[in-house]
Amino acid sequence: MLAALVVASAFATSTTINDRQQALTTVLNHTEPLSFAAGQLYTTLSVADAAAATAFIAGTEPRPVRQRYEQAITDAAVAVTRASSGLTDEPMVQLLGRINARLAVYTGLVETARTNNRAGNPVGSSYLSEASTLMQQQILPDAQRLYEVTSARVDDETTASTRIPTPVIIVVLTTLLFGVFANRWLARRTRRRVNIGFVAGGMAVLVMLMWVGTALVISTADSRSAKNTAAESLKTVTSLAISAQQARADETLSLIRRGDENVRKQSYYQRIDDMQQQLAQYLALNDSIDKSDLADAQQLLDRWRAADDRITAYIAVGNYQAATQVALGTGEDDSTPAFDKLDEALSKGIEQSRNQLRADIVNARRVLSGATVGAAALSVAAAIAVALGIWPRLNEYR
Repeated sequence: MLAALVVASAFATSTTINDRQQALTTVLNHTEPLSFAAGQLYTTLSVADAAAATAFIAGTEPRPVRQRYEQAITDAAVAVTRASSGLTDEPMVQLLGRINARLAVYTGLVETARTNNRAGNPVGSSYLSEASTLMQQQILPDAQRLYEVTSARVDDETTASTRIPTPVIIVVLTTLLFGVFANRWLARRTRRRVNIGFVAGGMAVLVMLMWVGTALVISTADSRSAKNTAAESLKTVTSLAISAQQARADETLSLIRRGDENVRKQSYYQRIDDMQQQLAQYLALNDSIDKSDLADAQQLLDRWRAADDRITAYIAVGNYQAATQVALGTGEDDSTPAFDKLDEALSKGIEQSRNQLRADIVNARRVLSGATVGAAALSVAAAIAVALGIWPRLNEYR
């Protein structure tokens, strides 16, 4: 019975470790890349919308802005491809299909707006306004849902690798307690207080328990760090980056859709206020990632908002040329420098958060390496020790 319990301990321990390693491998190779692709899709679509509006109001369409739009559309197409290769459930596949189909319509509207704008036709602004409405009201909400679903899967699978293995603990403790009982039972009948085999077997099980327990504790700590720190940081910074791009689109579209500036400005100010609140909460946390790159983000938001106030003032008096100059200018008091620096800082934050997330998952998986083989070897050694310990007692009855 004692040998059987030792084997059961080895089986339970090995199964638990293998399950955790497989779960972490799934997160590392499948779930996290899928979630990141969904996040990239969400972000690049926002970048494309902001860049399209910025290029339109520039009139001459600066090459860097046009390249940003084209690169964003390319990145979105790549993200769609990567996401499609990882999705398996039908609702999410259909959701991604709708995003892809509407993205084609969006790019067509943008090109039509661009053609009319270069020809000097006022109808171009209507096409761009329709494209932005399609993006803001249909494409981006679907992309957001896809990102939220895939991020939730990363959280769920990472949480599964942090659960306390209660069955394993019960089996191992039962083995140790039964070993103590068996040694006392044998001592009363053989009048030998210590059985070397039982003691050696118990020590092997204890070593196995300490080894596996330490590995599981370290792995659990890394998994929790991945979920509670890195993953949360990644979601927060990604949300900030998307809000920044959408706020930029609101700012530039107010120069295109003349007549509903108040609606656009309310949306812009709401996004900026939300970003300031999120950023303050993020920087206040002790375990937030990449605080150094985001240290000046609050100041950049203040500068950006001050520049937008100037744009609003110029629009109020009908001076759209001056408003456009503030929106596209490169001076320290203009919108573009503050927005570009903020976008760069947030992009670095996303990269650092994702690198930390994957590093934590890799560490959580790596620390379990060898524990399965070690547990099996120690359990076999313990079972052999128990057999060798009882064998001389059985020989006494021949």
